[in-house]
Amino acid sequence: MSVFLSVLSFIIVLVPLVIFHEFGHFFSAKFFKIKVLEFGFGFPPKLFSIWTSEKSVTLKEPLKDKLLKFTSKNKLFLCLSSDDGVVQVDDILDSKKDIQSFGEYDIVEIKKVELSGNILRYKEMQWSFNLLPLGGFVRPFGEESSNHPDSFYVKSAYQRLVVLTSGVLVNAVLPFFLFFFAYLIPGDVPQVDLIISEVMLDSPAEKSDLRTGDKIIGINGKPILDFNALQKELTASLGDQVSIEVKRGTPNIFAESWEPKFFYDQQSEVLFATPRWNPPDKEGALGVSITSENPTRVSPNIGFLQAIDKSIDSVFQLFKLAYNSIKAMIIGSSNPQFSGPAAVGPIGIGQITGSVATAEINVRDKLMIYIELISILSLSLAFINLLPIPALDGGRILFVLIEILRRGKKIPPDRERLVNALGFLFMISLLILISVQDVIRIYQSTAVVG
Repeated sequence: MSVFLSVLSFIIVLVPLVIFHEFGHFFSAKFFKIKVLEFGFGFPPKLFSIWTSEKSVTLKEPLKDKLLKFTSKNKLFLCLSSDDGVVQVDDILDSKKDIQSFGEYDIVEIKKVELSGNILRYKEMQWSFNLLPLGGFVRPFGEESSNHPDSFYVKSAYQRLVVLTSGVLVNAVLPFFLFFFAYLIPGDVPQVDLIISEVMLDSPAEKSDLRTGDKIIGINGKPILDFNALQKELTASLGDQVSIEVKRGTPNIFAESWEPKFFYDQQSEVLFATPRWNPPDKEGALGVSITSENPTRVSPNIGFLQAIDKSIDSVFQLFKLAYNSIKAMIIGSSNPQFSGPAAVGPIGIGQITGSVATAEINVRDKLMIYIELISILSLSLAFINLLPIPALDGGRILFVLIEILRRGKKIPPDRERLVNALGFLFMISLLILISVQDVIRIYQSTAVVG
C-alpha cells in the first residue's frame, strides 16, 4: 500500500509541474503562430491520441486516388511546401520512409476526418497519452530545419528564445500562486514555544547574548511559530547577520515538576547574530539547543494583501535556500542542514511524497507540506532547464544565443541534432545513476531501522 501511495503521490506532484512547463511552450508557440503537431502527456510508448485543429485542403486527382487506396490503419502524412506563404499539398504519404525523396519539404502526420470530392478535411495536432508518466513534451512543426512559414525554424531568434524560456518562466512563477492560495485556505496552524535549553561556548548565540531559557519569537521581523520555520530562516541567512527577537526567561527556582521553569518578560528584546556555514561537530548554525514546549494551534487570519506578501517572501526564501544548498556543496559546508543526499531522483521523490501521504497529520498541514515540496520541485525544474545542457531548454537557448552573437548565422541542423542526442543520453545516464543512489539509500535506511 505504501508503495502504491508513493507512486501515486509522485505522479500527482511531479507530472503537473512538467505539464505546466510544457503548456508554457505550447501557448507561446501559438502566440507566434507556430504550428504545434503534438502535445504529449508522459513519454512513449504511446497509448492513444486525441486529434484536434481541423483543416481542409483541395487535392489534385492523383492525390485523391492515392488517398483512397489507404486502409484505416495507415498513418497519413501530408508533404507540405510553401510558395509565397501559401501552403500547398504536394503529396500524401503512408510511410515516413518516403520522406527522403521530398528534399526540403516538410512532413506532418495527420488524422483523416472526411474526403468529400477533392476536399480533404483532416486534423493535424494530436494530444498523445503515453505509457511512462514522467513528464510531457511539445513537438512544434519544423523544429530543426524548415522553410515553412508556420515552422519553429523560420521564426526570429528572439521569438524562439521566448518560446524556449516560457516553460522555465511558468515553473518560476507557479510557486507564488501555490503559496498565495495556500495562505488563503482557512484553518489553524501549529505553534510551539521555542525555548533555548543550552548555549554553546564561543558560538554566535553566546556572542549575541542569547541565554538559556530565552524564548525565540521572531527572526528578521518575521514571527517564528515552530522549529521548522526557525531552521529555514537561519539556513536561508547563513553568513548574514540576523535579528533575533526573544523574551527573556527568568528561572523559576522553586518550580514543581508541573510548573513552568521560567517566567517571561512582557517586553521582547532584539539581539543580533550571524549563523555559521561551518559550525563545529554536533553544533548548528547558531550554536544553541532548542526545546519545543506548549504545542497548540492558532488561526493566522491572513488577508488578501498579506497572502501576497507572504507568498513573495516564501518564494524568495526558497530561492535563497536553493542557492545556499548549492553553495554549501561547493564550499564543503559542515552545517548539519546539508547532510542529506545532494540530489534525489524520481524514486527519492516518490519516497518523500509517499511519507507525506501516510503521515498522521491533518489535511491542511499535509497540504502545506505538499505545496512547499511542489514549489521546491518547480523551482528546481526551472533551474535545471536553464542549464546549458543539450536536450534541455538551456541547451537550445544556448544555440539561439550563439546564433544571435553570430548575427543570424545558425548552427547546422545536423550538428545541433547530434549534440542534443548526446545531451539526452547524458541526462538519461544521470537519472539512472541518481535513481540507483536513491534505491541504495532507501535500502540502507530500511536495514538500519529494521
